Amino acid sequence: MLFLAIFSYAPEDRNLVIERRMKGMDKSVGVTIKGEWFDVSGHRVFRLFETDDDVHLASSIYNWTDLGVAEIIPVMEGDKAMKFLQRTAKKTQ
Repeated sequence: MLFLAIFSYAPEDRNLVIERRMKGMDKSVGVTIKGEWFDVSGHRVFRLFETDDDVHLASSIYNWTDLGVAEIIPVMEGDKAMKFLQRTAKKTQ
């Protein structure tokens, strides 16, 4: 399943976040990073990743909780989401 993580950190922790990321300390077994974007002015990181295991999901986030807060959002690709929403809407009518 795909997840979007929005990780927010305090401005004073910027160098620690950079250092940890550069050392590769964000690699988690069972989690595949699909994309990553840094908000260079807002102290946030957006990461799209895939995992089928809730333990690996929790582990990948826990490794960063000493530096900030992560919001985890389950997401679907557009076409797949539209088909799912159409089926769901038909069931409720």
